[in-house]
Parts: sequence; C-alpha cells; structure tokens
Amino acid sequence: MERWVLFAVSGMLSIAGAGCANNSAHADASSSAAPAAKSLTTPATRPATRPAARPKSAAATPAPHTTSRLIPAPAHANRPAPQPVAAAPIPVKPSPEMWDGHGKCEGIASFYAGKFIGRRTANGERYTGQKLTAAHRVLEFGTYLKVTRLDNGLSVIVRINDRGPYIDGRIIDLSPAAAKRLHMIQTGVTQVKLEVVAPWMAEE
Repeated sequence: MERWVLFAVSGMLSIAGAGCANNSAHADASSSAAPAAKSLTTPATRPATRPAARPKSAAATPAPHTTSRLIPAPAHANRPAPQPVAAAPIPVKPSPEMWDGHGKCEGIASFYAGKFIGRRTANGERYTGQKLTAAHRVLEFGTYLKVTRLDNGLSVIVRINDRGPYIDGRIIDLSPAAAKRLHMIQTGVTQVKLEVVAPWMAEE
C-alpha cells in the first residue's frame, strides 16, 4: 500500500515536471516563433519606385532677374530697314521739235521769207532765201537733212544755218527755194520726214 502511494506520488511529480518542461519549451518556441509570425502579418516594405529627390545646389538655382542684366535684342533688330524700291523711270519720248538727228523724225515743215530776207542767220550768213537752207532748233550748223514730203514723195536736201521755227508742232523752217522743191508754196505747211545725210549728197 505504501509502495503504491509512493509510486503514484512519484508518477504525479514526473508528470508535473514534464508539464513544466513542456510549458517552458512551448514558451521558448512561442518566443522564437513570434518574430516569424510577426513577419507574416506585417506587410513587407516595397522599395521606392521614384528616386529620392536631390537637394538643389546653389549653382543650379537660376539667379533672380535684375535690371542690370543685358537682354539680347531680337534678331530682326539688327537688320537694316528695307529701302523703298524706286520705280523704273518711264522713258520720255523727245518732242519732234527737239529731234537730235538720230534715226528719223516726222512733223510739220514750214518756210520763211518776207522780213527775214537780207538779215543775218544764226550762224552769221546773209539770208537770201535763194539757197537750199533751213532752220532747226537744236541740230548743229552745217548738218545736211533730207526732207521728204509725205503726201507726194518729193524730197530736197538742205543745210542747217539758222534757228527755228519757234511754233509748237513745227520741226523745220525751209527757205523759199527748198519749199518750191516740195511744191508747198501754196499750202505754206506740210507733213514731212527728216533724216540726216552726208554732205556730198547735197546739190550746192
């Protein structure tokens, strides 16, 4: 009886000791497993997808605008202003009265006599009206012209020794001798054509 009691007491003590050992082992296991469980429940921190903002250096910071800063002028400011294009001059056709002897000239011819007979011509000759001479406004003295009447084709070669005529529209003033060659004594004026010729072609 006493042995059985002792055996039962010792068995209970051993069970109690084992229980303590299991409790301590469970406590150790819990303490060791706690971090693992915490790591499962706590979400893992993801690495940042954006780079960390770098602090701006003093050199990268733009200087504040001041009135002393030189502002470049626009590109078009240095270009010269466009100059107005001058219109092409319109050639002025010289009047028949001022014909210079180049080419041919057409206009009205007249003849002069009366009070001019016996006077000095512009080149100093005595005007008689009997020679084949004529007056012109600008042609040089001694120039020989072939004067052709347009309506009948008659012509005469005269030498310039005087100035005139000074009536608008008239291009030459013939002597009476030259006017007779053109059959214009009765009409007094007629349409003619002038052209410069060589002196050897003259009759006088």
